[in-house]
Amino acid sequence: MSPSSPSPDDLRIADNLRRTIELTELGLALRQAVIEQRNVPGAGEGIAQVMHEIRLAKEQAWQQSQS
Repeated sequence: MSPSSPSPDDLRIADNLRRTIELTELGLALRQAVIEQRNVPGAGEGIAQVMHEIRLAKEQAWQQSQS
């Protein structure tokens, strides 16, 4: 039995799952940055970087969903 090529729905589901995992990872990184900022005064740069990455990922996901 030969494997068949994935259906368009399967490809879309896989892509959505990848985006979900990426955004979850970014959310966890943001949480870690917030906790670190609470523990170490002056460590706010981490939060700014994570928020920037989240915005970029969100914009990329939105652009891909429009095409």
